[in-house]
Parts: sequence; C-alpha cells; structure tokens
Amino acid sequence: MTGYAPGMDAPAEYGAVPESALYSHDAEYALIGSMIHQPELIDDAGGRLTVGDFHHPACAELYELLLALRSKEAGIDVVTLSDARSHLADGQSTLSVAANIAHNTPSAANFTAYGKIVKQRSVARRVIAAAQIMSQRLIDGESLDEVLAQGQQAWMALEAEGLDSRRRYRFVKDILPEAIDGIDRRFNRTVSLGFDTGLPSLDEFIPGLCPGHMVVVAGAPGSGKTTLGLGIAERVALVKKVPALVFSLEMTDVELTNRSLASVGSVQLKHISEGHSMADSDWPGLTSAVNLLDEAPLIFCDDSSLTLRDIRQICRTVKREHGLGIVAVDYIGLINGESKSSSRYEQVTDISKGLKRLAKELGVPVVVLAQLNRGPNSRANKRPTKSDLRDSGQIEADADVVVLVHRDGETDAGKAGVTELIVDKNRHGPCGTCRVQHQGAYHRFVELVGNPFPSNEEVEMSRPGRSFAKTYKGRKDHA
Repeated sequence: MTGYAPGMDAPAEYGAVPESALYSHDAEYALIGSMIHQPELIDDAGGRLTVGDFHHPACAELYELLLALRSKEAGIDVVTLSDARSHLADGQSTLSVAANIAHNTPSAANFTAYGKIVKQRSVARRVIAAAQIMSQRLIDGESLDEVLAQGQQAWMALEAEGLDSRRRYRFVKDILPEAIDGIDRRFNRTVSLGFDTGLPSLDEFIPGLCPGHMVVVAGAPGSGKTTLGLGIAERVALVKKVPALVFSLEMTDVELTNRSLASVGSVQLKHISEGHSMADSDWPGLTSAVNLLDEAPLIFCDDSSLTLRDIRQICRTVKREHGLGIVAVDYIGLINGESKSSSRYEQVTDISKGLKRLAKELGVPVVVLAQLNRGPNSRANKRPTKSDLRDSGQIEADADVVVLVHRDGETDAGKAGVTELIVDKNRHGPCGTCRVQHQGAYHRFVELVGNPFPSNEEVEMSRPGRSFAKTYKGRKDHA
C-alpha cells in the first residue's frame, strides 16, 4: 500500500507529501488496520503510543476512537467505529475510511514493527520541533546556557521515548545471569557493593553507597552534616580514585579546599585559615595533603544560584568528560526552584524528586544534605527522627537512606565531640545508631576509641528536657 489509503484524502495542509524519515502513513494505516482486525492489540499500543504520535489526522482520530471503545470494553469493528462517530473531522465517512484501511491490511503479524516505525517517526518530528524552538529562543535573545539546558532535558526525554518499549522491562530469567554474576564478583571481592563511608561503625548499617541511591544526611546547623558529606566525597576521590562532585551553595570552593586540607593533612583549620598561626609541625601535614589532593579527582562547584536544572547539566558534563562516581549536594534547602510561582514546599518537593531521578539517570549515589526543623528542641528527647526533615516530607520519601547527625551540646560527651549517626531509614539494610568522634579542629569524623561516655539513650532517659546536662553532672559527681 503506497500513498494514501483508498477513500482517505490527503490533508490540505500537507499536500501530496511523500514518505519521509519524519512519518510513514503506510505504517500508520497498517497499525490501525491491525487493531481493527485484532482489538486486543489496542492494549499493547496504548502502553506505547499516544494520539499525537500519528502524523495523519484521520489515523489519529481513528486511534482515539479505538482507545475509547476499548476502555468501555465495547466490541470493535468498522461498524462500531462508525456508530461511535459517523464522520471524521475532515468530513469523510468513518465507515468508509475504516473499511478501506482494514481491507488493505492483510495481516497483523507485523504489528510490533508498525508501532515501532510510528513511534520513532513521531520522536523524529519532535526533535525537529525542539530544534526549531531552541533556534527561535536564541533569536529572541535568551542566553545560550539556558537554551542548551532546556534542550538537554528535551533530548533526554525524547531519547527515552524513542526506545523500543520491550527494552524497558525484562523477564527475571534474563536478569538472573547478571544478578548471579554480581553475587559471585562481590563474594570474590573483585567488585564492591558501593562506596564505603570511611567509618566502619556506620558501614555496619550501610554496606555501600550504591549507584542510583539517594542518601540524605541531615542535621541541625553546626552538627557536622557538611563534614560528613564532604568526608564521604573525599574518600571516594582519594581512596577509590573516582571523580567526586561536590555542590556547595553555602561555602566557596576555597573554603571547601581548606577544609579538605585540614581533614586530610591533620592540620587545624584555624591555622590554615589564619595562616600566621601555622606551626612548624603543621607544614609536613599540609604538604602531604596538598600532594594527595593534587592527584585526587575531587571536584567543587560553589555557585550559590544553582537550580536543579543547573546541577543536572553540570553532572552530565562532568560524567561525559571525566567520569563520575558520586555526587554530594550541600544542601537541598538552598537549591533555587525552577517555578517562581510555586510555594517553597512545592519547589523542594520537585527538587527532591529530581535528585532521586538524577541518581538513577547517572548511575551514581547522590548524597543530599538537609536541615532539620526545630522539632527536637521542643521535645524532652532531643534525638531527631526522619520526620524532622525540613522543607518537605518528599525528601524522606525519596531517600534510600536517611542518616541523622546528632550531637547534644549540653552533655560532656557532646562537648567532647561524640556524635550519634542515626540511620533512621534504610531501604536495603538495617536501621540503627552508631557513635563517632567529631574532630572539629580538623573538620572530620573518626571512629570513637573506647567508650568514656554513656550512650545518648541512657542520658535521655535520665532526665527530662533541658536538665540533661545537670543530671549527668550530678551522676558524675556522685560517682
């Protein structure tokens, strides 16, 4: 069958348009005819094609009718189509057009191939349309960076739509070899489950920061959440030699670098910041840290005006040009929303969903830092829970892992830097709490050596509200 089907006039706006890479009317006719012959095929088509995927208006209108009748579980043939709508928008008889298409479709055997052609040509038309829109925006004076960022999103969406739908799902029998191979390689330690945090007590709960996972590290201001997030990124870059990209909307890249120098070189950050207070004993550590960091694929971005779209674009660029192992974002509450008309709650909700999608798209773990609300301050038990996450409950919903950083400054333990890392959500492992040592002078966490202080659970149970420190002091004096 070539050209237009018998009884189907070419739309005046197209004229006698020849077959091209942008559409195939023959495939559209055959697809509609196949569904008239075998209505059960409508279900398959409905999962892959929309009315807008059809180039010929009459085919689009017939497809819409077929979907409507199928949803009503009505019988489908040329008569029922005509009964549902006697004439098409162009004035032709529905019965005549549908009968001609059905008559010229001898078999539905190649239905899948027809559908693939129709979908791919539809995507091709939208690629052309997107390019035209981008060109017009540039002509209208929009910045190149913004137009390219919008274009990237459009290309990614169109690329996904152009995929054969059969590639979007797999039978378990096809997945098993990959799963068994992964178990075997992890058993033989030829590959790890994911990146470790550098804190063995925390790794007991999180055996690996895995590709596609969104890990939320939350805490009150000054609790050490930035220290933990940066420390994880440093470890990936220094130990695993894999690029780690850190977005900081709070600090400059020089401030972040100074923190890394302090952490890696065991030099007090105060000495590095002041400069004049550097002691002779500090210089070897600083020199060692400079040498290590100079070779580390640790990447900082300190643009405080970032939107999620900017973060996505930078991540894709870094991955394409350098490779990418992990992303850390400090912190979600400072990311600018795309829509100025939305509430901040709605903006953060969209940003959280976007970061989770970004982790899956890039195939890397994304560590997202977040603030806690003031809820714990008003409770007798000051230990936070995941429900205390600030800005949006979507953050908790999207997270694969939630780690809450808690240090009670009213206790001797807290004053000494003893910090609880509370794993309050873990989709792939146990929840629980570990205690680590915050070395504030060096801006890093290390394992807690010995156990000189009671656990926070014991302290919380020993006193209500803010009498916590006095109770502990009294216990200590009594002893």
